[in-house]
Amino acid sequence: MELEDKQLPLSIAELLEDSDETSIKAYILIKADPKEIASIMLALSTFEGIRTADVVTGPYDIIVYAEVPDQYELGRLVINKIHSLEGVKEAITCVVVKI
Repeated sequence: MELEDKQLPLSIAELLEDSDETSIKAYILIKADPKEIASIMLALSTFEGIRTADVVTGPYDIIVYAEVPDQYELGRLVINKIHSLEGVKEAITCVVVKI
């Protein structure tokens, strides 16, 4: 079953099953202006490479899971797209590593 055919969010087993060894995976932790969260979520839903985005409680307001072909696309996604959204105060990128 293709990733696009699965219901999101995915379980850990499904994420590992669909793992593409050549792609870059990352969690992006976003602090946002509460009044802008709905519009940020709408914008995130249109960005290529974003697999899930959830509004959460705690020190961050939104957690995004992204999978892109390479580090350059990750940089473009975070710097050019996410950081440019109105209401985004901070975005921390945590790249998934293999151990």
